[in-house]
Amino acid sequence: MVHKAYKEICGKKKTARIMVRRSQMENFIDILKAVAEGRQKPTHIMYRANLSWTRLKRQLDFLTKQDLLKKEGSEEGTIFLITEKGKDVLGYFKKLEGELYYKKKILPTEVYVHYK
Repeated sequence: MVHKAYKEICGKKKTARIMVRRSQMENFIDILKAVAEGRQKPTHIMYRANLSWTRLKRQLDFLTKQDLLKKEGSEEGTIFLITEKGKDVLGYFKKLEGELYYKKKILPTEVYVHYK
């Protein structure tokens, strides 16, 4: 998803910036999207989803336990693959997003990737 890291708030004399955080659900969706795009190694997923290493490990464990991702060991290290259930979740999310943003010309997720 496209997220702004900062949100501008206009005051009377100056502009202040505050940090806007993503929800845990948004983080899960960003991880699933990264893996669906072909990023399989944990560090590649971490950079694509813009997460810290500790948060990524916790959320990858959760997604693996929920059978949304599959963890496999290879000669190069651990890789993650999206399961059919994970693809279904992304499809549901895209459908929901389409309903919420039906008047906009471009959806936030369409900036980076198109799902079939």
